[in-house]
Amino acid sequence: MKAERNNMTDNNPLYIIQKTENQLIKAIESQLVNKNQTPNIIEAPLSTGFDYGINLTSLASQEGLSPHDLALQIANTIDGAEAVGSFLNFKLNMSEFGHSVVDQILDMKSDYGKENEGNGQRVVIDMSSPNIAKRMSYGHLRSTIIGDALANLHRSAGYEVIRDNHIGDWGTQFGKLIVAIKNWGNEQELLTSDDPIGVLQDLYVKFHSEEETEKGVLREEAKQKIALHSVESITGLKETIETISQEIMTRKKIPKIELDMTKITEDALDRVIVTSLEKEGRNWFLKLEKGNKEARRLWKLCIDLSLKEFNQIYEVLGVNFEESFGESFYEGMLTDVINKVSSSKAGHISNGALVIDMEDKGLGVAIVQKSDGASVYMTRDLACAIYREEEMKADKAIYVVGDDQKQYFEQLFEALTRLDYKIGKNSVHVYFGMVSLPEGKMSTRKGRVILLKDVLNEGFKKAKDVIEKKSPELNKNEALKNEIVRQVAVGSLKWNDLCQDPRKSIIFNWDKALNFDGNSAPYVQYTAVRANSIIETSEIDIISLLKNNVNSKKDYQEASEKALIRQLANFPSAIKDGLDNNSPAKIASYVFELAKRFNSFYGKNRVLGIDDENIASSRLKLVAATSQTIKNSLAILGIEVPLKM
Repeated sequence: MKAERNNMTDNNPLYIIQKTENQLIKAIESQLVNKNQTPNIIEAPLSTGFDYGINLTSLASQEGLSPHDLALQIANTIDGAEAVGSFLNFKLNMSEFGHSVVDQILDMKSDYGKENEGNGQRVVIDMSSPNIAKRMSYGHLRSTIIGDALANLHRSAGYEVIRDNHIGDWGTQFGKLIVAIKNWGNEQELLTSDDPIGVLQDLYVKFHSEEETEKGVLREEAKQKIALHSVESITGLKETIETISQEIMTRKKIPKIELDMTKITEDALDRVIVTSLEKEGRNWFLKLEKGNKEARRLWKLCIDLSLKEFNQIYEVLGVNFEESFGESFYEGMLTDVINKVSSSKAGHISNGALVIDMEDKGLGVAIVQKSDGASVYMTRDLACAIYREEEMKADKAIYVVGDDQKQYFEQLFEALTRLDYKIGKNSVHVYFGMVSLPEGKMSTRKGRVILLKDVLNEGFKKAKDVIEKKSPELNKNEALKNEIVRQVAVGSLKWNDLCQDPRKSIIFNWDKALNFDGNSAPYVQYTAVRANSIIETSEIDIISLLKNNVNSKKDYQEASEKALIRQLANFPSAIKDGLDNNSPAKIASYVFELAKRFNSFYGKNRVLGIDDENIASSRLKLVAATSQTIKNSLAILGIEVPLKM
């Protein structure tokens, strides 16, 4: 079979493996009376000596035959087919099949594996989403790199992708931060600091520490007053208790008798007691909302300083965004959202709050506007989703957010659907497990937190040590060495996350995260570097081989060659599998197996210095096709192939 780059099926490339499977299926179906089921052809285990196979149990049942009899019947009509128990196994003409696969890869280059399933549909990927004035933790790495890999997967399948960094840049916390800057900060220190986000975060922590101290005093005074008189002696306390009670009864659908009034009273006190610092913070946020120049200046300063550090990290990771809309961008749209909900059949007033009741779907009640008129996260996320559908013209949205938000996103998607927005049914929450340390969950207050910047710096140190030991000649070229160190360190960190099911939680371990052996990015990267070195050493133009090579029946007859070709042929299927499951791990698993098969092939077969020119050429093309496919695979994962290692 000759590679047919321009053969298309539904605007998709017709890959050699697909063409081969179609031919086999057609041949099998010609022997069937009942054609209701399509045969499912899979790769045969390497130990069997066959290339592909099919379990005929289900088909044989429909035909009224034993699986073995049906296998024998079909085997007699197909060259290379053999009946083995209930299986019909196939041996391909690997010289013909292998050259077709290899030639197609070398012809398509970076396009190999791509499909056009998306057909230009637009998908928005909500990812990363750090908060202004807060350091990025290791947890942000998961959302960032999983989201980026999903973006690459969707592009490979013909979607137009918008990566949207939904930054937390709005809310009452900014009023508090402005107070902290004015009371205890130094703007010159902020502008010249090596860690401006750290300075801002420390100021924010100080605000809360001072506020809590003052609040503790006021709380004790209030409790004494209640003990001497009643809850009515504290202005607004009785009304707040009633409001909280109604909110809980609405949300949980429970009667008043089941409420924990002691806890509710404590919560109500926290709402009613307002410290002087909190009043000052609210005042500054009100100024910010109304466009006060000083408030806007300090808010913008916090954003600029934070984005500067965020962008440095994104640059190191090699991640870009088509859009970076912060929460503040949607603030002016909230009134419209509230009006849309209140005027729809989905929304109604419950105890003074605007809600969407989704109890019929087992999703509880979502509050869109609190009884005091305040908006909530749901209000802002509805505004964001509606904007993505109406203004971004998104056909689909993917939210890459932790697994603790599963029910929230189910509510969001259902609310959008009930408001008649198509994006509700076309949204997906790709969740990931949390990151913890061996000693327990991360906690800023307890000092148990892994900062992303520290992870990267530690990765660079370890990568540098390994590269200097394994490739001391690189010390002569400091710039090249530093670039390779970055590629290997970042690749290791990304692989540590992407090589496993993203839904699994991670216990972070430095040695595992930065492992350079076994199932790791450096192992796969080094395999590609080795393949490229073989091609470079040969001093042969691969394109000339593609044009002038005479295929021989002796080509690709070694078992390790066959195994490698079969894995190369399966790359388009791996991409489809990853896309269907929103799982970059499918690609990592594929390319790790490809690297293992290549190293097995290279360890058992000579590539350079072979007397038989046809075999030499065919093996060199096989090396080049492997290099290209590894590069294509790693590109989906956002991992680069270094020049040397």
